[in-house]
Amino acid sequence: MSITKKIAKIVFIITLFFLFTPTIKEKIIEEKIDYVINSKKIEPIYEGYLYIPKFNYKNIIKKDIDSLNDNNIVMMDYSDKIGGNTIVLAGHNNRYVFHKLYYLQIGDEVILSDFGIDYKYVVDNIKYIDVDDFNELNIDNSLILITCSENNQKRYIVVLKNII
Repeated sequence: MSITKKIAKIVFIITLFFLFTPTIKEKIIEEKIDYVINSKKIEPIYEGYLYIPKFNYKNIIKKDIDSLNDNNIVMMDYSDKIGGNTIVLAGHNNRYVFHKLYYLQIGDEVILSDFGIDYKYVVDNIKYIDVDDFNELNIDNSLILITCSENNQKRYIVVLKNII
């Protein structure tokens, strides 16, 4: 076998590895989320979980802001508890957390759960806000999902209204 064919074969194998590595990581994250959701022993570090049926997307919610770096959704400190008046959830704009927010449309359903009660919400408004515009995050009877925009100069928010 020529050196060129060997190099091509190695490059092909490495390419396959990098193509499937994100899939493996996604599967591990998915399994962890399903374990937490289905577990009878819910740890106090978890507030609940978010489910977006349109994408079959689930992720757990934590209260600790440092959890943003662990591909989790974080409930902001000024937020009410799940089931409360105004709930603000933040997450990174990456393939494991909130990159699919950009594909939500007015009328899409989202389910927020505290592991006991499921609360249904429907997308009511979608917009970009300034990074320091916290007034937009105080909307009564709403679930607000927030992530950074691609240029990190704005925030992308999805405002959802509770449907009972």
